[in-house]
Amino acid sequence: MLLICTLILSYISIRIASRFSKYLSKYDKKDHLRFAFGIATALVGFMHIILPSFFGHLFSTIFSSTYEIINVAGFIQLVCGIGLLIRRVYREAAIILCILLALFIPLSILMLTKYIPGPLGAEYEPVLGYLRIIAFPVLIWILIKTSDLSPRKGLINKKFDQDI
Repeated sequence: MLLICTLILSYISIRIASRFSKYLSKYDKKDHLRFAFGIATALVGFMHIILPSFFGHLFSTIFSSTYEIINVAGFIQLVCGIGLLIRRVYREAAIILCILLALFIPLSILMLTKYIPGPLGAEYEPVLGYLRIIAFPVLIWILIKTSDLSPRKGLINKKFDQDI
């Protein structure tokens, strides 16, 4: 949920900044969303490293010592978030980030089955658990679309698009 909130806020700020910046106005909306995804992922990864106790409930279903895995996940998110901002490596960063986000789907399901309360309290955790299960595939889909990872993109050929 934190990733979605920071993604929305960073996308809005990039769209506003693109009105005033000549550099950002050269890019289209898809690139703006990729930049926002990179900034949001880097911020959430940095928060994983700085505040590991806030994210401890996510990994406590599988791991007994959660701080190391939270720091590793935060470092991967930080590196992939910065990688989404770089033109040469954004596809590779998007692939690694898709794999990481796909790993969070079973963790969210396990959190619902074992009922581990999150930082907001026990009454909000079932709702947030179902929202997490829906949100991670949506985030993966957005990442695939913004990073041009679709396998059908190579099949589009305008050479034969002729009206007879």
